[in-house]
Amino acid sequence: MSSREGLDALCARADFTHIATDVLRSGTPAEKTTALRALRELATPEAHALTRLALRDETVTVRAMAARALARSRDAEDWQHLQEALDDAEPSVQHAVMDSLARMNPAAASALFRTRFDHAPESEKLNALATAQRLRLPESMALARLGLASRSSTTRTAAVALLGREGEAADGLLVQALTDAAEDVQLEALRALSRRMRVPARVFAPLLSSPVTAQVREQALQAIVLRGDASACAPVIQLLTNPEPALRQRAIRAIGQLGCTEATHALLSMLAGTHDEDERADLVTALGRLGGPETWEALRKELTSVAPRVRRAAVTAWASNAAPRDAAAVLMERLRGDPDAEVRMAIALALANSGRQEARDALKLALEDAAPEVRRMAVRTLGRDTSAEALQTLRDHRATEQEPGVLRALAAVLEQPQGPGDTPSRAASPAERPLFDPARTGQSVTEWLAAPERHPATDRVYFYEGGHLEHLETDGKLHVFRYAVTGDGLHILPEGAPERSTAFTVTPAPSASGDTPHRFRLELDRDILSGTDAPRTLYCVQTGAADAEPGAPH
Repeated sequence: MSSREGLDALCARADFTHIATDVLRSGTPAEKTTALRALRELATPEAHALTRLALRDETVTVRAMAARALARSRDAEDWQHLQEALDDAEPSVQHAVMDSLARMNPAAASALFRTRFDHAPESEKLNALATAQRLRLPESMALARLGLASRSSTTRTAAVALLGREGEAADGLLVQALTDAAEDVQLEALRALSRRMRVPARVFAPLLSSPVTAQVREQALQAIVLRGDASACAPVIQLLTNPEPALRQRAIRAIGQLGCTEATHALLSMLAGTHDEDERADLVTALGRLGGPETWEALRKELTSVAPRVRRAAVTAWASNAAPRDAAAVLMERLRGDPDAEVRMAIALALANSGRQEARDALKLALEDAAPEVRRMAVRTLGRDTSAEALQTLRDHRATEQEPGVLRALAAVLEQPQGPGDTPSRAASPAERPLFDPARTGQSVTEWLAAPERHPATDRVYFYEGGHLEHLETDGKLHVFRYAVTGDGLHILPEGAPERSTAFTVTPAPSASGDTPHRFRLELDRDILSGTDAPRTLYCVQTGAADAEPGAPH
């Protein structure tokens, strides 16, 4: 009876009004909600009158459904009854009532929420702020100001989340929220301001030396890195002496990303004095970005470090464009002699991607490596080179290869079409996209939501220009990754962990009116954000597009 056909049949009955009246008086909650769906479809004055009766039902789900059923009404009496229903003690009913009021008359609803705000219970305040954010109500700024004055940090956080959806006029209030006593409020303000690239690094720099939590400092540091502003180097360098290892680690990385060359000697001293493998690897990476004669001499020694992770970091540094002229020769020597297969693989890949003349020689050497995984990598990498020389090298190697996995990789490469006019099944060195923006919002950061109808109380994922990704969970935990996109593959690099990769597809969802789609589904074959094998679906809603009605299917 709850199906589309069942509802149509129910509405078509001549005695439906009598049936609905009896059901709303004595039916079960499930029967009542079915009747209310049918009444919403009818949308007649008589149907609205029956729906208003259900606003006083003893069952919460029935009252909430009744409120939603009146969302399309333009009747003053319906408005009055919904306004009275705002006093309902159940937050879910309040939420439904506010949603319907806002859809009936956004301006009047915005004024009503503001009038009630000061004397409303906290649940109503939170619902008002969430409704204003979700439906982009007029005068949302005024409502957010009221929320910022609340004694409840939860309400102030919701007010900041609302400001985060507003325009440039909200910047001042968001900056002011950075001084709030509550960490949750500071973090929400930081997240909002971080996404506004027009906000300069100097706004975040004072937080690095303020008496705030480590998480606030880390978020402020990330905001500075996103802006690439080397003028903020001084407070970042001061964090190198912080007793918190995680914060020191982020500071080391930030120094390399910002190019703070004045920190070179401090980093070299730390490299000489620490035995922590993770910290040494981060120091090597940062120093490789800063460069300088003294730096490269130190990094030459790190190519023979006892720790494979440190050696891999040194390889990456030596493969960069900033490395000395003899970098290729140095790396080829290590490719022949490093005892770790992963390091040798990293060296061959680094040379292959560097564009140097030694690239093909490195891959040929990798084809003869003792480790099958190194040989498979060499086959796949050479397979992207469709030149006759590369293909002949692979054919010659197939004659002597015995490992089944490598032979399968050779077959996959050599058996694909290679004739004139044929398109290889593999792209030739696909370029990394500067911003993962498959919905084509054209912005410097794209936001993907686990459940758009629950924004902001939902997992959020932000892809920034420059290969930086943030995953914000519903409990406020923030995970930061580096990312790259090649072809139909998304790759992320968690801190201190191996790279995770997955295939993905993006599907536009047509709007109800048939206009240009404004909602997109991002389907990950594997949830690499949390490191599980289960699929993951996220949604992107283009800026300026209205959200779907809560509870609507996606």
